[in-house]
Amino acid sequence: MQKVLMLLSILMHIVLVAGYFINSGIIFFTSYFWIIFCLISLFIGLRYHFSKLNLSEKDLPYRILTILLTISSSVSLIFLLYTTFFNPFLYLDIR
Repeated sequence: MQKVLMLLSILMHIVLVAGYFINSGIIFFTSYFWIIFCLISLFIGLRYHFSKLNLSEKDLPYRILTILLTISSSVSLIFLLYTTFFNPFLYLDIR
């Protein structure tokens, strides 16, 4: 079940970045929701990565998913903080 939740969180981060560039900045209406989601998924990824599970439950795909979730949430958080506070008109520069 944890693997499925991690995979869905990774897919939501991909949808966030794709939605930003497809919808030309509509993400600003929900940017604070996405920032909270990134923080929650970052802490979940770190917690899953450093959890004390049996070796049979913590196999290679589990570790790969935890690392991918941590990386994708941190990159999405940096992207959101940059586009929300530092350069809110990034989508205009790209077009």
